[in-house]
Amino acid sequence: MVQILVLAAVAIFLFWRLRSVLGSREGFEKTNITPEKNKEKKQAKNEDSNVIELKANEVDEEIADYVELDSPAFKSLSEMKKLEKGWLVSHFVSGAKMAYEDILMAFEKGDLSTIKKMTSKEVCQSFKTVIDERANKGLRVEAEFGGVRDIRIKEVDFDTKTMNAEITMVFKCELSFSVKDKDGNIVEGGPDKIKKQRDIWTFSRKMNSDLPNWYLVKTE
Repeated sequence: MVQILVLAAVAIFLFWRLRSVLGSREGFEKTNITPEKNKEKKQAKNEDSNVIELKANEVDEEIADYVELDSPAFKSLSEMKKLEKGWLVSHFVSGAKMAYEDILMAFEKGDLSTIKKMTSKEVCQSFKTVIDERANKGLRVEAEFGGVRDIRIKEVDFDTKTMNAEITMVFKCELSFSVKDKDGNIVEGGPDKIKKQRDIWTFSRKMNSDLPNWYLVKTE
């Protein structure tokens, strides 16, 4: 019992000594702010209040996916979208991709009826010339389309007065083909021969018209 009382007395003495040395703290400790620091804080606050958040410029991402923002093509495509409600660049590119495959395979197979529906008279005639030359030589082409490997918009021309638009596309594809003579002998290519092909085609249409179809008007 005596030992407990002695320990308690020692603890009380130590607590008293620490309190006298460290002092006591009640509530929130006040920060020591000098007039100079207070002035700096007010100045920083005023500077923050003068800052105006700038919103990012609205960009037509649907067009930006295909052409550069500061290009003439971007400007022309933007005008086309404004003048014809609902028209989309992505829809055109998808349609051009399908048209490319259909026309290319129709040409390889000598299918002029399909080509006539999708091309201008001048382009159709150029395809017909090659098809007739093959036929006169007794040659026949068997081809399989391997798919479009790359597709992009190269150039856009749009006349706001006539509303006539022309979009030039670059296609890269792969296909296998066999050129056979009248006896069925392969004279060029072969079923295992993969041909990589690059074409530059221009499609034309009058915007905001009742006819939605684009026609191939030029090939390179």
